[in-house]
Amino acid sequence: MSAETTTVATEVGWILAGPGGRLEHRAVVDPTGIHLELGLDGTRTQPLDAPRGHLVPSLVRTLKIRPVKGATGSVRPFPTARMAVLLGEDQRSRDEALNELSARTAWSITVGEWQLAGINGPDGLHLALEDRLTPITNTAFYRLLCEQLGDY
Repeated sequence: MSAETTTVATEVGWILAGPGGRLEHRAVVDPTGIHLELGLDGTRTQPLDAPRGHLVPSLVRTLKIRPVKGATGSVRPFPTARMAVLLGEDQRSRDEALNELSARTAWSITVGEWQLAGINGPDGLHLALEDRLTPITNTAFYRLLCEQLGDY
């Protein structure tokens, strides 16, 4: 992201979906800071303001990215189009898809045309890329977000 993109408002959206429900979060990042609307349940949100530079930590926290002791994830085939089911509103279909993947949650992040999606589970964090689930360490994930969104 160039310095030019940091002078205008940028919209960020992200979803966390699991067996307990689906939360949609939004943020507007502008020169004055980050204006968050955090999903509390399917109907309510909580506004929160944060200083610029806190977008990546906010994403990691609300996506519930946590270390998984002994995670032994491996690359495995996964039709990336199935993320729509994992992130969708149909709880039963989502639960079935999460169970198939042994995942606790699915998530997506959208900033303009840049998108990233993945799952969290007992095998750790996996990115949904090019019809594969690819394991990534929490540190590498954080660095990836910083590279893409560090200006925010």
